[in-house]
Amino acid sequence: STFTGAIDANGNLDVDGTTSLDALTVDENATFNADIELVSTDSGSSAGPIIDLYRNSSSAADADYLGQIKFQGENDAGQKIVYSKITGKILDASDGTEDGILEFAFKKAGSNNISGRFRSDSLQLLNGTNFTVAGESTFTGRVTANHGVTGNINSTGISTVSGFTFPSSDGSEDQALVTDGNGSLS
Repeated sequence: STFTGAIDANGNLDVDGTTSLDALTVDENATFNADIELVSTDSGSSAGPIIDLYRNSSSAADADYLGQIKFQGENDAGQKIVYSKITGKILDASDGTEDGILEFAFKKAGSNNISGRFRSDSLQLLNGTNFTVAGESTFTGRVTANHGVTGNINSTGISTVSGFTFPSSDGSEDQALVTDGNGSLS
């Protein structure tokens, strides 16, 4: 059957079967006890379907958190745990120069840890998060490695580049790595 008009349900509304709605506004928290599938039948090149997380704030400011996607599960004690989450954040709310951030957080040794931020100007790995690449990498700009002392790779540890290990302490002035022409360093 077809119903036209408004439904005012002050209690629970239980609908079995397929329900087709032209629009739905929910003003309270909603829980879905099943998978949710969003389908777009648009055959054009525009994005779709779209999930729009819009924080309509009257006082938007730098560093405001926006929408968030949480990935939760239980631990072995049956407690609900947020294991990871992705959060949108305002970097700069200034009209005309707006900048945004996507922040990635993970549970690390039982504590929440912001592991990385994709900013409008950089990718930042934070709080002891390492960078690992299983394959080739190409850098089109200058690479600066800071290891203990700003601008140097030599004072507090050993660094390895392409299989070559550099000493952990400084040698004499004007020291250089030199090849013998046969592929060996001297």
